[in-house]
Amino acid sequence: MASSRPKAFGSSSSFASAGTAILGGAHVSLTLLEKAMDGTNIPFVKGVAGAALEVIKIAKAIQTNREECNNLVERCTSLLIVILGSLAGKTEDVIPDYLRRGVERITTNFNEVLDALRIIDKRAQKWRALVYYIENGEKLKECSEKLYWAMEEFQVTSKVSSCLKDLERYEELREGQKKILESTQELRKGQKEVQDGLFEVREAIKQQNDPNALSSVPSTVMPPDPKIFGREEYVGKAIKLLFSSTGAKIAILGPGGMGKTSVALKIIHDTLVIERFGENRCWVPCEQATSVPLFIELVAKSLNIPSSSSNDRLADIIAFLKSSTSLIILLLDNFETPWDIEGQQSTVADVLTAIGSIPSVSFIITMRGTQHPSSNTIDWTKPRLPILSQLDLDAAEEAFLKISPDAEGDPELRVLLQKVDCMPLAITLMAKLSEAGETVSDLLEQWNLDRTRLLDQPGGDRRNSIEVSIKLSLDSRSVKGNPDAIRLLSVLAMLPAGAALIRLPEMCPSIPGWKVALRVLRGAALVYDSADKSRIRMLSPIQSYILLHYPLEQGPLNELRASYYKLAPEGQTSPEDPEFKDVSKALAGEETNMEAILMSALHDANADWQAALSAGLHYSMYLHHGQPRTEIIVQAVRVGREMQSPLLPHCLLWHAAIVDRQRRFDEAEPLFEEARDEFTKLGDMENAANCNGFLGALFRGRNQFDKALAALREARATLLELGDVKNAAWNLLDIGQTFSKQGDYKAACSSYEQAQSEFTSVGDRFGSLRCLSSLGAALGFQGDHDAAESALEEARVGFMGFGAFHNVAFCLYYLGETHFLASNYSSSLVKFEEALALANQVDDLHIAENCEVWIDKIHGLLETE
Repeated sequence: MASSRPKAFGSSSSFASAGTAILGGAHVSLTLLEKAMDGTNIPFVKGVAGAALEVIKIAKAIQTNREECNNLVERCTSLLIVILGSLAGKTEDVIPDYLRRGVERITTNFNEVLDALRIIDKRAQKWRALVYYIENGEKLKECSEKLYWAMEEFQVTSKVSSCLKDLERYEELREGQKKILESTQELRKGQKEVQDGLFEVREAIKQQNDPNALSSVPSTVMPPDPKIFGREEYVGKAIKLLFSSTGAKIAILGPGGMGKTSVALKIIHDTLVIERFGENRCWVPCEQATSVPLFIELVAKSLNIPSSSSNDRLADIIAFLKSSTSLIILLLDNFETPWDIEGQQSTVADVLTAIGSIPSVSFIITMRGTQHPSSNTIDWTKPRLPILSQLDLDAAEEAFLKISPDAEGDPELRVLLQKVDCMPLAITLMAKLSEAGETVSDLLEQWNLDRTRLLDQPGGDRRNSIEVSIKLSLDSRSVKGNPDAIRLLSVLAMLPAGAALIRLPEMCPSIPGWKVALRVLRGAALVYDSADKSRIRMLSPIQSYILLHYPLEQGPLNELRASYYKLAPEGQTSPEDPEFKDVSKALAGEETNMEAILMSALHDANADWQAALSAGLHYSMYLHHGQPRTEIIVQAVRVGREMQSPLLPHCLLWHAAIVDRQRRFDEAEPLFEEARDEFTKLGDMENAANCNGFLGALFRGRNQFDKALAALREARATLLELGDVKNAAWNLLDIGQTFSKQGDYKAACSSYEQAQSEFTSVGDRFGSLRCLSSLGAALGFQGDHDAAESALEEARVGFMGFGAFHNVAFCLYYLGETHFLASNYSSSLVKFEEALALANQVDDLHIAENCEVWIDKIHGLLETE
């Protein structure tokens, strides 16, 4: 006869053995779970088990994101072990209602996870699986987190159940537990809120004076030894500091995303550190420490200090540490979280100081920022470690290829790494996208378009989202407490080459508190100083994030632009001007910023376009004399046309002059002609004549000598008629160079000498030197080598004084030819090599290519001698 007695669910011993086997091998977990469920008639137990089994089946079937799937299976089985272990040996009629409701809530959690897994499973079966690789991974992690906090909540409930002694106490605690669980459900929207809710649970239990109820805090199990790249020297310095004295105190500081945690873990896992501290190496995940009591509890848990009847857990910690006969080391990871708790910094400082006062205890903290906490009460071991900065390019490439080896040899990989300033977190996230199927070229294109949004993952945290990592630094108490800090950061983000400290007051006059704001940004490691301390810089991912989320308001933006518009007119100086060398040096340090500011203004409908156009024109004059680039002048021409600006012909002229310097003659000719026609319409005959002079030089470059001489003579006649002797002399110099190219060196020398006389008469030393250098080249071809060398050497020295290195390279080149024509091959080789080095330095490709031809020729001659 069958018994009518309710059937108990399993037994403690049988379930324990099944649970061990489940955790021991995921491949047998389904069978064992099914066996563990067999025979129960309890509906809600069957429900949770069935949902869990389905989660495990789907997770094991998904072919992508295997690591995350395996973690989910393990989390799922762990949760079932906790549930079933709590219910083992109990019949349905003796299981409290709130435990049953807890199991039913977990069943709901399992079903929510199932919905997410089914979507992921469908994605994994399609060709777009690689596209969803990162998103799927984050969703799987989110599912694991959901189950983790469900387990934490259930354990709290189970522990309360074990403490009930009578019905009155039962009813009282059940009501309190109901409120706690409802609060926990509301706070489950985010991990941080859940953690706060669990802390409230623990505090409520303590208030019931239940000494058997253990606090529920996150795991403090030491993470594994990480693989790091390019940090070996840094780790070595830290280990040396640890061994320099007992009770070492070390801080690893730096911006978010630099790998501070990885470096600290590498130190903790070092063989020498293990030998010194053994099992007394404790990891404290301070990221979870959202209150001072929770911070203290995390430290206690990392040290395995059991709960006691004492209401002072800090006293328990201090007593434990003082009584220890072994050396102990604590790794307080992400210490900025407790340090930034509103109104509690002094309390946290007291905790850190108390721990640090014990001679046998060493600790390492990792913390965002550049400032050591509690410097007035803690004697940080010296020399202090430097701020952890970005990787060098070789280490960055090695780190990328460790994750995505198929990218090895890609010519664009290093360009991509430089785009993100070799920031370790950005490298890791980029490499994972590459591993999932994105090409380096695609990633580079996407970064240029999306910037930090490319590396942002929905629901991500500081470890897998650049945007979350940066936002944590921006949300620090010091930054949020200074309104000028974000405004200054928005100004600095507009300057890719960093801001010169000496120019900051001029750049942001509406931020009078910029000095204090700058100290705050330095302290938060959102900006850093250049090696020579003259500039403030920002890492590329941070700059991109600020430009995207905190664009500079129009008023401060106009102020910043105005400071560069004021600097741009310096560019209209010419190499013959005595101030040219100093001006070039000043502008050279601002080229990247100037171009960013001008590009921004020339594309901004709200900008002062006339001011932007004028600045772009002046800056392009500077580029013409140095390293000619067309990006700015092309935009200036576009704006000039759209605005029908009187500056348009000037923009056309300098656009033509720059492409002519680049030897793009086919593009230059129509631009010179259009500029000439526009000047003529305006009645500006002097500039129209200058355009003809440029056209004459262009025709000479094409060997169209008759057209060249005609244009140059027409320009010269107009200028002399207008009384412009200086520019007329330049046309005569060009006429001489046309004769030289034709091989008529006698006529050329005559033109050079007359032009030199005219330059001298108007006090133009630079023009005179140009004539002298051309005369030297022509004399060399006429066979007067001594006179040629004398003229060229005099001109070279003169150009050095002006800082006109293109012209210096010209003189060295023709000195090489002169020595060659005199059969002095060894000295000729020296001159050509000097000319080549200088031409490469100033990007003069024409001279560089000709030098290489001569050098090869001379080497061949010397080898045959």
